[in-house]
Amino acid sequence: MTNHAKTDGVVSDTAVQSVAMTEERDNTANTSVLVGSLDGTDGAEPRIYELGYLIVPAVSEGNLPREVATIKDTLDAEKVAVISEEFPKWRALAYPMRKRTSAGYATHESGYFGWVKFEASAQSAARIEHECKQNPQILRYLFIKTVREHTLTGGRPRIERREKRGPPHVAQTSTPVSEIELDKSIEKLIAE
Repeated sequence: MTNHAKTDGVVSDTAVQSVAMTEERDNTANTSVLVGSLDGTDGAEPRIYELGYLIVPAVSEGNLPREVATIKDTLDAEKVAVISEEFPKWRALAYPMRKRTSAGYATHESGYFGWVKFEASAQSAARIEHECKQNPQILRYLFIKTVREHTLTGGRPRIERREKRGPPHVAQTSTPVSEIELDKSIEKLIAE
């Protein structure tokens, strides 16, 4: 047993906080089932989750709504309350990703990224996570616990710096001092 939730081969500490505390392994199907919660509750109280998913580029744009409907059907089956979502958009990936298929591995350099934010119990979230893992059209996914508020931010406002205006700096000009005057000043300081 480990304390890390796995998101299609990627371990995420955020995902650990989102869903479960322990992981039980089913040796017959070689799948993980997430059980329990980090805060010690039974998981019945609803929480806010966000599911980000990357659909393989082999899915045509015409079939993309059908794949999104499959994901939404999974959410509907668990009777979750969808808060917000974004339909998948094509994205070039920062690096090639491999996905296991029935014929071996397929490497992808792009995909359709979408997300959905919803409210569900921990048990429902674990079942949704399991369905995402079983979906062959999902290249990668990330399942996190989040907050209800709108967390997308725009650009940071630009702050223009103003220079402090004060009296202009006047350079003091020094007049040459003779050595005799300098010696007298030093002797006065020593005498004191």
